[in-house]
Amino acid sequence: MPEAIITPDAAKSLKEGFKQLRDEVELHVFTKPGVNEQFSQILVGLVTEIAKFDKRIKPEFHQVGDEASGRYGVERAPTLLVSPAKYKIRYTGAPLGEEGRSLILGIIMASTGRGIFDRPLAKRLEGVNESKNVKVFVSPTCPYCPQAALYAISAAVERPEFISAEIIEIYENPDLAEKYGAMSVPRIFVNEELTAHYLPPADEFVDSLAPGKETLFAKEAAAPEEKPAEETATFDIVIVGGGPAGLTAAIYAGRSGLKAVVLEKANVGGQVAITPIVENYPGFLSVGGKSLVDMMMSQASQYAKIKQGVGVKDIRKIDSRFEVITTGGVYGARAIVIATGATYRRLNVPGEEKLSGRGISYCATCDGYLFKDGKSVVVIGGGNTAVTDALYLDGLGAHVTLVSRTDTLKAEDRLKQGLFQRNLLIYWNTLVTEFIGERRLEKLKLKNLKDNSWREIKVDGAFIAVGYEPSNELAKMIGLSLSGEGYVKTDDRQRTSIPFVYAAGDLTGGEKQITVAVSQGTVAAMSAFEDLTKA
Repeated sequence: MPEAIITPDAAKSLKEGFKQLRDEVELHVFTKPGVNEQFSQILVGLVTEIAKFDKRIKPEFHQVGDEASGRYGVERAPTLLVSPAKYKIRYTGAPLGEEGRSLILGIIMASTGRGIFDRPLAKRLEGVNESKNVKVFVSPTCPYCPQAALYAISAAVERPEFISAEIIEIYENPDLAEKYGAMSVPRIFVNEELTAHYLPPADEFVDSLAPGKETLFAKEAAAPEEKPAEETATFDIVIVGGGPAGLTAAIYAGRSGLKAVVLEKANVGGQVAITPIVENYPGFLSVGGKSLVDMMMSQASQYAKIKQGVGVKDIRKIDSRFEVITTGGVYGARAIVIATGATYRRLNVPGEEKLSGRGISYCATCDGYLFKDGKSVVVIGGGNTAVTDALYLDGLGAHVTLVSRTDTLKAEDRLKQGLFQRNLLIYWNTLVTEFIGERRLEKLKLKNLKDNSWREIKVDGAFIAVGYEPSNELAKMIGLSLSGEGYVKTDDRQRTSIPFVYAAGDLTGGEKQITVAVSQGTVAAMSAFEDLTKA
């Protein structure tokens, strides 16, 4: 990472973050001539530059095959070890792009001896009394991967005697990705067993290391005195979901004087965080989805607490208040905003479940990097997401084909123009009827709806973008009125069928646009303020 890549803003953040450092942190870099040399040079540059920001960061440089590599069992280049005399934290491959964030926070955790888990979760790790090796497969463009990596690093810091963490860059180690079937990220293995092919809530990750323990809520209920102080506080409003709707609701709630918290079970940002480029958000001709989310999160954090990795298990009404039972404790609230968004719709055809994560993906931003060097990929769908994914993958260098079930595309004209200008192959009026492969995806079986002809095509990867389904599990659990398609019904002020419960964003149906989500988040927060003022 040349010095020019560390922008003034990034340098300022590093200096501020490293004020938390306590103990020295050794960063051991291992390279090997002729092996991943480009990435090795980047890693050497990255560590060299990071070390300039604080004298407590001690870089050391080695070659695979020397005494140090033998002592620590390093066989691949590049490899980075974090304080190897104290912890078992390893990056197999240079932590590029999004993964750079996990390295910075990993350095801070190694220095302070504290992970990112709340105290009850960290305490549960004390039950780990046997060796646990955690492998997390990541890519440079995956916005969910740093959080998964931080789970593993936190566990290794909290329980260094038994837990080791290895963060594996799939593009730099394609043989490992192939061996483990990790063609989709993040993918988490514990002692060689796949435990998650997505970013799980923090408690699910801890469960994979310390199974058979009582649930967090049961433990908290039995011993309320051990709950962290901030978890026992009552908020005016609890916002469930950290996408644009939830973050906007947090801003407006805070500005109205309401004490608010945002609970997000995975990664803040929702679908926007994995959108490569946003070109229809007012004020920006073009902006990366992750960059837009980061700006929203930065602003929202000025007005509300934002808790990542905290999943909501239930909401109970007790007299005039709510209890929000989560994987990280119990939150009291006077009002609730549910903004849980939507999830990818599946095709539900033979081979899809078996090969999901083994060549089939629902996130081009997360997994496209593996196919960048001319590999053959198919994008399935005809809307904005599908065309955006096709353009993104083509820009990476993949050989892209689009499969549309109709003879037209529903995407915006600007996106369609970009697609047609690149002369990508399109199969019109075509359905994918089967995904074929043994250990990974090899072929697609297609049916033409006009002439009923069939064909099989060879592919390295398939990206499914056929729309979304509402993430309505919580809404169903608490009994909100839903439409026939499963979306939460609201009035024009985002009020639901339960007083003081509001819904906003993709969960409510309609146009799935960022502008609609932020609008509804605004209205939901203002409605909550008005209703609470009158109560």
